[in-house]
Amino acid sequence: MHVILLSLSSFSENGMRNLTIILFVFLSFYLKAEQDGSIVSPIQPTVIDIGETFYSTPVKTSDNNIVIASHHKQLYFFNSGGELVNSYETKGWIHATPTELGDGSIGIGSYDGYFYFFDNEGNFNEKIRPGGFIFTEPVELGDNIAFGTNKGKVVFYDRKASELSHVKVKRIVHGSPMVTSDSTLIIGSNSKKLYFINSDKELVNTFKTKGWIMHSKPFQLQDSSIVVGSYDKHLYCIDKSGNLKWKFKTGGRIHSSPIQTPDGTIVFGSFDGYIYTLTAEGELVNKVKTGKMVVSSPAMINESVVVIGSHDKHLYFIDTQGNLLDKYNAGGKIFSSPIALPCGTVFCCTTNGKLSFLSPEYISQNLRIDIEADTFTTQAEINHQEDNPDLIEELELENIY
Repeated sequence: MHVILLSLSSFSENGMRNLTIILFVFLSFYLKAEQDGSIVSPIQPTVIDIGETFYSTPVKTSDNNIVIASHHKQLYFFNSGGELVNSYETKGWIHATPTELGDGSIGIGSYDGYFYFFDNEGNFNEKIRPGGFIFTEPVELGDNIAFGTNKGKVVFYDRKASELSHVKVKRIVHGSPMVTSDSTLIIGSNSKKLYFINSDKELVNTFKTKGWIMHSKPFQLQDSSIVVGSYDKHLYCIDKSGNLKWKFKTGGRIHSSPIQTPDGTIVFGSFDGYIYTLTAEGELVNKVKTGKMVVSSPAMINESVVVIGSHDKHLYFIDTQGNLLDKYNAGGKIFSSPIALPCGTVFCCTTNGKLSFLSPEYISQNLRIDIEADTFTTQAEINHQEDNPDLIEELELENIY
């Protein structure tokens, strides 16, 4: 396997200019192929080392821009030609995942207590300060943008009216929310509970687990059930009324967000180092052993191939029956989720600052996975210490990062 490795030690003015040139040359192989098909992707993957730490999952927007946030307080925007067109420095770490909102703008929260809005080219629009660190990605519920904070609040921001409100929950809200098909927002917290909030911003239900619900984002299955992972080592399946349908025990905490593949298989990772595949009824289909804990969440490449990262520095490619197809050494621990671009390229970030671009040709020829570029999707769609529990939760977070 051949890897092209490019390194930038800092983001000085010259470094920014150099990064722009480098990314324009290499990313254009992948993103411009989507536009005119005239660029042929190289067989080797491209790895760019920018010397920063990534916990946030990158996002590809509907305009084919890529948005990446780093632990080093930076947010980066690339256009469809692969050129770095903008960047913005916040005053705090960024672990939240950026999100493209319904109006095309980009929203993201930071540890500095602000939630930021940008246009899709990275131009700053506005920021709000709801109070508290913001770890979670936002969702839209009616006219409101909703996200959690470490102050035990689910914040709602009506951008048209410029009004902030919140629903009070207990403890740190670290995991991201999801909105069900009937417009109910569901979000977990370090109180060990899932909270159900309706479109009128009313708390209508809760579900109690025996462990923190951290990064694991609830996912709605094809039968409208909800699955979510907990630090009590279980994946829970509940109905929309908050009643338990089944639970599945792993050997470690679950930080990973589950997904469901088109054939109904549920996929997620655990701190025990395994990648699990279950039936929709919660029965084990298979499990793949990695070298270290799996914090990353899975993403669909196409209807039959799933990719997920591990702290053992590898991306794992599995089929929907949980069979290992191959793996790729990304050169650093993988915390965030990989994504697949429409042209077929798989992109991932590591905690030591490496950005990997795996072309469909490389995946097919070097990883021996039989796929076609036009079947790719862009996303996985289809918490003195005894007197200060928040401090205990923050210390536990350090063990993850």
